[in-house]
Amino acid sequence: MVNIPLNEPLTLVAGDTIRWDREDLSNYPASIWTLKYYFVKTNEQIVITASANGDHFRVVVAASVTANYSVGIYKWNAYVSKGEERYKVDEGTLEIKADYAAQTTGYDSRSHVKKTLDAIEAVIEGRATQDHLSYSIAGRSIAKISPEELIRWWSFYKQQYQRELDAERIANNLGTSKKILTRFI
Repeated sequence: MVNIPLNEPLTLVAGDTIRWDREDLSNYPASIWTLKYYFVKTNEQIVITASANGDHFRVVVAASVTANYSVGIYKWNAYVSKGEERYKVDEGTLEIKADYAAQTTGYDSRSHVKKTLDAIEAVIEGRATQDHLSYSIAGRSIAKISPEELIRWWSFYKQQYQRELDAERIANNLGTSKKILTRFI
């Protein structure tokens, strides 16, 4: 039997079924109120309506529906409504990840930070392609960045990439690259 979470997921793989319950909205019984989620990112909105599960709410979205979701980071708001009344009850962020099983061609799973770091390193190593030479950082093309500024951007993106790696390791219950110092007295 599947344990149904009592909160919204932080991540979702497109093509997976998602399900969660909301039992903390007792002031808005599902027999009277409607709960809707609005997920948004640039040029895209996903609307999900919860169903009643007694006086609580249950959200279930089929795999066939989520398969059509675009990869990216979505901000969301949850609202309850009844007639002309509407109240925001929650908000958060959801990352929709690619379904590798649905990939028919190569997929570049690198984050923006990693792509930028790789482009900067390509320029530094002198193996940049025309695409790399026209890469923009903070509104400036890499081809026009001085070596000192290029190294500064490399250092910045290297730190950001290490943060991503550390966050991934923490999510997988592994250690990070950081040293944890202790002192016993």
